[in-house]
Amino acid sequence: MTKYKKFLKFIYTVCGAFGFIAYFSYLIKLFVWPEGTLPLIVAILGIIISGVPVLFRKWFEKHLPKRLFSFLENLFGWGMLFYCVTFIALSSFIFSAPALQAEVEELPEKTVFIVYGAGLEGDKPGSILRKRLDKTVECMTELPDSVCIVTGGQGSDEPVTEASAMKEYLTENGIDGDRIILEERAHNTIENIRYSFELIEKEKLGGYAVVSVSNSFHIPRIDLICSRLGVESRFILAKDPNPYTLFTVLVREYMSYAKLFLVGTEA
Repeated sequence: MTKYKKFLKFIYTVCGAFGFIAYFSYLIKLFVWPEGTLPLIVAILGIIISGVPVLFRKWFEKHLPKRLFSFLENLFGWGMLFYCVTFIALSSFIFSAPALQAEVEELPEKTVFIVYGAGLEGDKPGSILRKRLDKTVECMTELPDSVCIVTGGQGSDEPVTEASAMKEYLTENGIDGDRIILEERAHNTIENIRYSFELIEKEKLGGYAVVSVSNSFHIPRIDLICSRLGVESRFILAKDPNPYTLFTVLVREYMSYAKLFLVGTEA
């Protein structure tokens, strides 16, 4: 076996296995915290595309014409290597988020916090969303003249809008309801930003500093979309989830960035 063949077999197996583990982990996460039908379909397709060639490699080598197998082997091996390299590069970019962090002490008294929705557990905020809301409570307590926009519509599997669940959580944790503005139409980060800035204009909050509150894995994408939309925001980072959940979120973030760059929208 030539060195090239050995290298190809290595990346075919290792990178394919990584893809399989990534999408299988994401699928498990979807059973615990559903995100709708499309993510479920994508996760299953990811498992099939990355897993079947690895698990049945010997069968394909034995039963397919030699030239066809060689072509498919190269296509899959190099394709999965591209996925792994870009996944690592994106993860490195995402973990640069702390460099964007603003300190609460530096913010003016008149600040409007944009709090981004995430999944609900029943009609209550899920674990990731609670971390964003807890950070918002902390910031708004320190800045008593600040207000916030809670942004998030109602998912197909959610009994209420994310924004209404977020407002209820904030009021239960001591934030006056008059300081909370609801944005209940958005279903992705682009809409979160666009509709929130529309509310900032409508509510005549133009003189307020704008600060986005989310987890570190989400902040770089918010920053990128803000740049594309021509709006400005500073950032406050909430705590990240546990390592397993963070890994599955990175899998989803990869898909969101891919869709954002390819078609201008996101997952």
